[in-house]
Order: sequence, then structure tokens, then C-alpha cells
Amino acid sequence: MNLTFNAELHEYRLDNVKLPSVTQVLQGAGLSDFSKVNPELLERAKKFGTATHLTCQLYDEHRLDMKSLDPALEPRLEAWILFKRDFGITDFKEIEKQVYSTKYQYAGCLDRLWEDALIEIKTSTSIPITAGLQLAGYQNAYEEMYKVKIKRRLCVQLLDGTYKMEEYKEKSDRTVFLSCLNLHNWGKR
Repeated sequence: MNLTFNAELHEYRLDNVKLPSVTQVLQGAGLSDFSKVNPELLERAKKFGTATHLTCQLYDEHRLDMKSLDPALEPRLEAWILFKRDFGITDFKEIEKQVYSTKYQYAGCLDRLWEDALIEIKTSTSIPITAGLQLAGYQNAYEEMYKVKIKRRLCVQLLDGTYKMEEYKEKSDRTVFLSCLNLHNWGKR
């Protein structure tokens, strides 16, 4: 199967069939609503989040040129480095890995897989209530694709030089995510 992603449209296609992303599923179910947020502020936050993700990715892949790093990103990178140090993380099994479910017809991009733990990186002012569901969506797709078992789901909020972390253990998150997918698909019909 061939998964493609159009970043400009935020559109996944599996063998040219359009699939909703994990985040679109949560939005389509009404759990993520940014309609009341100032569009300019939202766009700046998205760009900052994207830049932070790329910075962490390049760092983790040992390709980051520290001399070219925007000073605004330094505190978030410091937070990521601190998180990795605190947990003894040196390498990841997956970094920014696109995943999909043929059974349920959705796709997404997980941030990190470390040992048997999925890690979601956030730069928002708080960890979204939907983070556990988002991770469950990635977990379901990854397990389907690779026939492995993910045991832990973590969300790391990068702050200025430090971080907050939440672990999600609720077994019903997978079922709730799939319910959101049903709602999203119903809404599209």
C-alpha cells in the first residue's frame, strides 16, 4: 500500500483514496474546536509547533545545525533534551512516522516510538484533553501495520526549558477514538 501526504492540504491518501487524519477525526467528532481562536494567533501557534517538531526531529536524527537555530526555539529544544535525559532516551525506533489503518480507513503521523512507548510532542499552552485519544489512534494504526504491541502512551508538553508529561492508561481510549471516527464519517455523509 502506498501512503502519501500533501502537507499544504493536510491530506493523506492511501493508494489514492483520501483518508482522514487522526486530528481530523477528533475535530470531526467535535472534540477539537479552534473556531473561536483568533485565526492569526492560531496560524502562528501552528507554525511554531511545526518548527519545534522539525527542530526536535533534526536533533534526534543528529542533523540539527545548532548555529542556525532560531533563538525562540532554543527553550523548547532544551525541554526536549531534558525529557530525553530524564528518561534515558538515546534513540527512537520511529521518528515522525506516518501510519494508517486499512481496517478503519484513517491515517496520521506519530511523533516518536521509543521502546514500547508512543510519544506525542505538544507546544500548546496546555496538554489537550484529546491527547490520549490521539495517541490511541496512532497506536491502533501502528499495531495494525506492524503486528506489534505498544504498551505506553505519553504526551510531552515542551515549555520554556522544562516539560510536563502525561501518561495515558485508559483502555477505553481506543474505543472512544473509533467512536470519534464513526462520528467523523457519519458527518461526512
